[in-house]
Amino acid sequence: METSKRRLLIDTSVLLSETDEDAPKTTAYTKKFFDLCRTGVFDLFMSPQLYVELENKEEKRQSRAKTVVEELGIEELPVNEEAISLAERYRGKPLINSMGDRLHLAYATVFECATVVSWNMKDIVNKDTYEGTQSVNMEEGRMTITVETPAMILGEGRPEWLPPIPT
Repeated sequence: METSKRRLLIDTSVLLSETDEDAPKTTAYTKKFFDLCRTGVFDLFMSPQLYVELENKEEKRQSRAKTVVEELGIEELPVNEEAISLAERYRGKPLINSMGDRLHLAYATVFECATVVSWNMKDIVNKDTYEGTQSVNMEEGRMTITVETPAMILGEGRPEWLPPIPT
């Protein structure tokens, strides 16, 4: 019996954290997470928003992020009106202020990615955002998604408000 791989949507903060000299612990977890990704245990995706967010970063960081996308085989999801509309529905939910953050969450939902992987603790990986996203998804009869850091994916510091990882 074939089991499907866990589908992850990687946000911009994860790609940029690999080269973040100011956060060595975050960088170390990101590199370990990328090593795990290289084993092929996940299907990896990114929203079109990722390249939009990279545009204002320095060239060296942009280049490295794009290289990691290629190395890991992260699939860019196509522009999708359903995801854009869902992102608008997330507006006003606690802490989901940025359209870019809402787009990452909406693309994960529409394209059935189990988890958004992010280092953005303020706006994405927190209980309020998780609950706000889930309430809209449940109202619309959509799948629920989780929000986790690379460290959480690696089994470190998983908060009690997140449901268990599906097996």
